Amino acid sequence: MKTAFKKIDITPNLPVRLSGFGKIRVAEKVHDPIYARVFLFQQNTEEILWVQFDLCAIDQYLLDLIKEKTGIKEEKILLSATHTHSGPGGTLSTHEGMLKGLDPVFCHHDAKYCSWIASSISDTVCELRTQLLPVSLKLIQGKINGLATDRHDPSLEADDGVLVIELSTEQKKALIVRMACHPTVLNGDNLEMTADFPGTIEIHLKDYELCAYVNGSCGDMSTRFTRQGQGFDEAARFGKLCADTIQKLLEQNTQTFTDFSMDLTKRTLTVPARKSDSPEEAYAKLKKFTAEYEALKAQGAPETQLRLALSFVEGAQNNLLASSALQGKTTVDIPVSVLKLPNLTLIFTPAELFSKLSNPLKKYGLVFIGYTNGYHLYMPDSDAYDKQFYEASSSPYAQGAGENLMKQIKEWVL
Repeated sequence: MKTAFKKIDITPNLPVRLSGFGKIRVAEKVHDPIYARVFLFQQNTEEILWVQFDLCAIDQYLLDLIKEKTGIKEEKILLSATHTHSGPGGTLSTHEGMLKGLDPVFCHHDAKYCSWIASSISDTVCELRTQLLPVSLKLIQGKINGLATDRHDPSLEADDGVLVIELSTEQKKALIVRMACHPTVLNGDNLEMTADFPGTIEIHLKDYELCAYVNGSCGDMSTRFTRQGQGFDEAARFGKLCADTIQKLLEQNTQTFTDFSMDLTKRTLTVPARKSDSPEEAYAKLKKFTAEYEALKAQGAPETQLRLALSFVEGAQNNLLASSALQGKTTVDIPVSVLKLPNLTLIFTPAELFSKLSNPLKKYGLVFIGYTNGYHLYMPDSDAYDKQFYEASSSPYAQGAGENLMKQIKEWVL
């Protein structure tokens, strides 16, 4: 196995709209650059490309461009977004498909920016092909405390797992780190471009060329109950917390693999779609949740309670915007990739998967990574539908679809 890796700046020209929250925000200042971290692997003559983006999400359009420009087979490509809500928009096709109508959240599709990103990735792949070197691998798993909790009830079980992948060649080292947390320390009032807390992690890991953060099953997880503010200092505090956790894990006496293989496969799995609300039904829900939020605000409710109530409003807004896109759909196709490493299997989905769905599969050595090779919105567990959580109200999936997907993956992989 050989590898080469590089970090490239994909910060767009300003001003540009920011993606992720349900209101129009225009950034005229960059707080920290937006990067793509590119990993090229080669075994025999086969190439595997894994790119981590400091973006809210990417979709099939960008995947197709990168496939075309690099010549790498689609099933051998992994494009993972961190899901920062303060990165540039335009990387999703909001004029068609299940994201149709959601341009107020994810911005108008920017074909020019996507093409520039794809060309930058392609140029980097060409460069990396000349730099491939034998690589050794370390896989370290642990836990992190103080980063994220369930964002509806901090007492509920959540995914506190950490996976550290260390890649070492004779010239340099890199990390790929998987945790599960919405990068939303910066809220919807922020007007500066930033990768949020994942972008601050590698600052503290000076022995490594780069550190790529990839997100786990964090559809139900965030810093809502752990953060002490929503500014850049707080994002930096979380980045330091993550880096300290990673550093302690790296100090463990862990097996090094010098002769290993990577097996990457891809399938399209199908789950039932949710029956879409009519525009009238969607508007009625929005009106109801808005009234409840305004009542709590008038009563002087605590900030955490207000944020939770506001999330229901945001979910209802998304439901109203997307109601037409779901009309007539009975199923949703979900591309899933499986990467088998020594003693560990990574499962990649494009959804915002609830940790409660994937947690039971940890015991089989399966680690889930979301926001990869597309963006398919929230996939909640059944309980979230019963409790009318906003993630369920804005999800394209029928109740039970998440459990159905876990069953299909388990039957496929195990």
